[in-house]
Amino acid sequence: MIKEIKVPKLVKKKKTQAEQIDELMAYIEQGGSIGMQMEKKLEGLPEKYVVLLIIDHDKYDLLIANIVKNFTKKGFSGIFVTLNKDGEDLIAMLEKNKVDCTNLFVIDAVSKKGTTPKAGNNISYVDSPQNLTELEAQIIDFAKKMQPEKSFLVVDSLSTLLVYNAEKTIEKFVHGLGEKMKELGFKTVFTIRSKTRPEIMDVLIQFSDKVVRTSAKINP
Repeated sequence: MIKEIKVPKLVKKKKTQAEQIDELMAYIEQGGSIGMQMEKKLEGLPEKYVVLLIIDHDKYDLLIANIVKNFTKKGFSGIFVTLNKDGEDLIAMLEKNKVDCTNLFVIDAVSKKGTTPKAGNNISYVDSPQNLTELEAQIIDFAKKMQPEKSFLVVDSLSTLLVYNAEKTIEKFVHGLGEKMKELGFKTVFTIRSKTRPEIMDVLIQFSDKVVRTSAKINP
């Protein structure tokens, strides 16, 4: 007769309140709270869309990192147009915030390093923020190589483009690029600073499927 041997269950040690608080604080510091709130704001949108993200936030980098993270953690590939910092610095910032940059293509239009991609990374260059024709051409070129419905574009930020280009030029650029990216099955996020003139903002809002406004608290 074979006797049943009862194996004692492993009892998982319950975390102390102090340990739970430490974990929560670490999560918040890594952008968990911002990430969840941004993800919630992007819910309910169609498979392809254009979002205008109006930013007034003291943790700008953390906010941008979590926008990208919300896409990459779902297996999306992306294009990031950086107009605020060097492409290499952008990737370093994203990786510091635990963003997987493996399938992220960066178009650097601010550091003026020419147009030749650097070996070993996914950065290409546009010689000036004024060269919108080349910028759009590079975006579309990357986009056509990517999987529709599983890809995204982030342009950060329109505020910088407005420094170098006429308002009407930027309005036309945003409208045209947004429509082309939707045709290619992309989810597109344009960022802009909240201090932009209301007249410009009103026009850009018309080209967007949704407007997301952020503040220091990212209120819902």
